[in-house]
Amino acid sequence: MDRFPFGKNWEEFLERYFSQERVEQAKRSLLEFLELPTLEGLYSLDIGCGSGLFSLAAYELGASKIISFDIDPFSVRCCQRLWGMKGNPKNWEVMEGDILNEAFVSKLEPADIVYSWGVLHHTGNMWKAIERAGSLVKPGGLFYIALYNKRLERKGSRYWLKVKKRYNKSPMIVKRIMELTHIIRYTIIPQVIRLKNPFEYVKNYDKTSRGMGFYTDLKDWLGGLPYEFATVCEVFRFCHKKLGFKLKNLKSAQGLENNEFLFVKTQGQ
Repeated sequence: MDRFPFGKNWEEFLERYFSQERVEQAKRSLLEFLELPTLEGLYSLDIGCGSGLFSLAAYELGASKIISFDIDPFSVRCCQRLWGMKGNPKNWEVMEGDILNEAFVSKLEPADIVYSWGVLHHTGNMWKAIERAGSLVKPGGLFYIALYNKRLERKGSRYWLKVKKRYNKSPMIVKRIMELTHIIRYTIIPQVIRLKNPFEYVKNYDKTSRGMGFYTDLKDWLGGLPYEFATVCEVFRFCHKKLGFKLKNLKSAQGLENNEFLFVKTQGQ
């Protein structure tokens, strides 16, 4: 299976873009969507922790217990770096693991908050990954996931699957050309048409994007394999009817970006 090196991309993010300002933006976006004033006293499970930014955010928001894991060893190393910045706190554990590995998942304690943003659609088996992740939510707990939206137009989801495959198989020079072409077509030209400064857009990207980095996200989008997608209705039906969750919050995408879902696990499940 072709797999984009997400962890190496996150290493570059930490080296080039990480700042406390981005941590604060991550914290604000997390509390806003969870509709919580704080995470104090809560156990947070970060599935596919990536750079570790949102595990760090949970730690600074007062979570009493944090477990972060990722299948990519470079991502694990990134998260461990942020864990080390905080003095290796005992209430925060970072590990390598696969949400599709039943034996690994069975050893994890269900959490008050299960967080997996833009991850489960990269596992190669999205629906199984959602089911496994959902099994780790305590009764009454919150399930915060973000998944790529499905669009079926000519340059919709299936078109971008082909682009991602081409990007991953291309030599570095072709990757750079594809990145530049994407920036011109989807950032510079639209901003100029709106009489806006595209460089200001890039500069302020982290302020409107959960603390992430423009170029990091660009490479993640172009290269992100495996790549699966689903409509809001498909995810809602699966989580409601199969997993027994109730929808608490939703941010739906207009294009191919992530739909964000916040479910509550009912007490009887």
